[in-house]
Amino acid sequence: MFSFRRAAGIATIVTAAAILSACTGQQDSAAHGGPVTTPTTAVAPTAVAAPVQATTPVAKPVPAKVSACASATKATLEAALKANKELSGALVVDSKGLQRIKCATPWAFAHFTNDIDGGRVLFNYRNGTWIARTGGTGELCEEVPAAIAGQICS
Repeated sequence: MFSFRRAAGIATIVTAAAILSACTGQQDSAAHGGPVTTPTTAVAPTAVAAPVQATTPVAKPVPAKVSACASATKATLEAALKANKELSGALVVDSKGLQRIKCATPWAFAHFTNDIDGGRVLFNYRNGTWIARTGGTGELCEEVPAAIAGQICS
């Protein structure tokens, strides 16, 4: 299969060879006051490659990834708590809502107050969404890796 690009590349090589062969002839040094010399070695023309067009597709710009912890806001976590009907129905959260939010991806931990004793809620970040996992006053971080639990579960 003969393509236009290949023909253009061959034409470029032939043109370069012709130009280079014209430059290897005798030079008229006598006109400049020097002796006329004949080159003793022939200069081989060098092949000039045609520019290769990139066939790799141009990558689309990737949107900056938002940190999971940057999205662990009071509003986002309260919405995640409300989305878990069973958990939100079992917890009494006063009008102050979630407070003292701590995050270490993919976990977040928040405190809340109420007229009784308050409590805490554990969240997990999955597939770009915060999910309320458990809440109350007991041990909530058993499934959280120890290093992360030490950072957020207090």
